[in-house]
Amino acid sequence: MVDFNYLDEIARQIKTNRNYLGQIEEELKIVNMKLHELPLKKPTESTFAKMIGVEYEDQLDTLQKSKANLEAKRDELSNAIKNDTNKFITEMISPELVVPIDPKPIFKDGRIQFQYRNATKFHNLFEFLSELLGLSAPLVVKDVMLSSSEITVKVSNEYEAKQKFINSMSEIQKTLTIKKK
Repeated sequence: MVDFNYLDEIARQIKTNRNYLGQIEEELKIVNMKLHELPLKKPTESTFAKMIGVEYEDQLDTLQKSKANLEAKRDELSNAIKNDTNKFITEMISPELVVPIDPKPIFKDGRIQFQYRNATKFHNLFEFLSELLGLSAPLVVKDVMLSSSEITVKVSNEYEAKQKFINSMSEIQKTLTIKKK
């Protein structure tokens, strides 16, 4: 059984890893720039150091080690993000997926709202799901608005609202199944 709490956690981890990957990429750009400049500056810097009586500190080995470290971290993070994304999609399309909404809806302004149990919010899940689907949050699928705090259906009949909710989740799962392939 998979639920939204687990998916929200996976989405949070992906977001964290992406941020860290961005930092690694920036550091790698700086190291690569220094590695490019070093051979150009070395003759001047080493001659200058010799002229003033200090030892020239060649940073080539240090920079190459730093570059190799950063590339290894980048690859590790990229793989983790890819694996977590696949895990997210796999769990989201699972027939065992549990959406933790209260079974009793709220009737409001000709619409039906389903609240998540314990007033839980799933910001990371919906932010990432929206990105995967290429849509903006909140998601609107077949007259059903899915957001991080509630699900709203544009009907006034509870039974019809449940049907539309099931259909919208099915549509999301079908789209994700296609994306996975």
